[in-house]
Order: sequence, then structure tokens, then C-alpha cells
Amino acid sequence: MMKTRTINAALFGSLLGLTTPALAGPDWIEDGDAGSSVGDAQDTTMVGRVNTIAGTLGGSDQEDVYRLIIEDADDINSPVNFGIMPGSDPSFNPSLWLFDSAGFGMLGNDDDPILGGIGARLITPSTDGVTLLLPPGEYYLAVTESGNVPLSFNSGAGMFEEIFSFTNAFEVSGPDGAGASNPLAGWTGGDGSSGNYGIIITPAPSTLAVISFAGLSMARRRRNA
Repeated sequence: MMKTRTINAALFGSLLGLTTPALAGPDWIEDGDAGSSVGDAQDTTMVGRVNTIAGTLGGSDQEDVYRLIIEDADDINSPVNFGIMPGSDPSFNPSLWLFDSAGFGMLGNDDDPILGGIGARLITPSTDGVTLLLPPGEYYLAVTESGNVPLSFNSGAGMFEEIFSFTNAFEVSGPDGAGASNPLAGWTGGDGSSGNYGIIITPAPSTLAVISFAGLSMARRRRNA
């Protein structure tokens, strides 16, 4: 049974205050408990264009995954930034992860590469040069506590492997870990620290429509090992 959790009202208010007319649109507050995989991700596309997401992690709930659509008909090279915004719990250290429609890794980050500190931000191109842009389509955005990283399953070796590899905490990584050639299958797990988070999804200024209610679906891509 899905458990109900209370979202910090002040946090969501701060997120609304950060949106501009160009980013106007329905904002998503976690409904119950967002799942931990692409199969049970919370679907944000039903409310239309989404610019902010607010939720809570803690205890046995260590990952929240959201399904969304990126549509950029104007310029597919325009970046979409996913950032943990001011107003989130200052003691909560989050990480952000992005997966394509089939669950393959696209981007991951622990500490904000632009502002520094324990916030997280996903940008393109990734700072390691592995992911250059995000084509329009369906994606899955995940938030975890720092240290809880995504894993894929290598059926040949019979083991889980990390999808991303980091040289430092500020790196925005593309899928360059040992498990990059397989989709999301699990997580390393965290220590269960709790906190509220707020995520803002920011298109480049020239982007006409970045997050929208659309029937787009990015073609499944498989990477060769």
C-alpha cells in the first residue's frame, strides 16, 4: 500500500517563487511514494508541463524516480538543467540521476558543479564529455541521498555493476561505469538519512517547450560494451 508523506509547504512555496513566466506551468508534488525503478516511477506527464518537483526521502524510502517528457522542437542542443534548489533541507545531501526511456543511464551528479556545495545538478554536455545532449523523448529522473548510486545487472557475470564512474563529487557523469551497457536494475542503498528536496527543470532561454504533456517516446538505444 502506498504510504502518504507530508511535503514541506515552505519548500514548495520557495520553488514556486523561483519559477518565472517562461517556466510557468503545473508543478509536481510527490504523490505518496515515488518508486525506485522505471517500472514503478511516478508519472508526471499527466499534469502537463512540469518545471518543479518536490518530494521527501528517508528511512526505507531511499530513491524517488519520476517519469517525464523532454520536448525541444526548437533546438535539440539546448540543454535541460535539473538542479536541487535552495529551500531543500540544508542537512540533506542529494544526488540526481537521469535515465532514458529504456532505463539506460544518461547523466549523474552528486555535488553541484556550478554553485558547489552539497546540492546536485545535471547539465549537458556532461563534464566528462560522455553525454553531449538530450534528444527529445521520455526520461526518468531519480533523486537519492549521496552515496546511493544506480546499478545495472550483468547477466553474463551474474553481478550488479555501477552505471556511472566519477573522478570527483562535482563531475556530471555520462554512463561510463562498468554497468553502462545495461539498464537500471537496482541501487547500492544509502544510510537512510531523510530530507525534503526540490528540483527545478530549466530549459535554455531559446527553448520553446521543454517539459510537456506529449506522446513522444525516445527510441530505445542499446550501448555496446
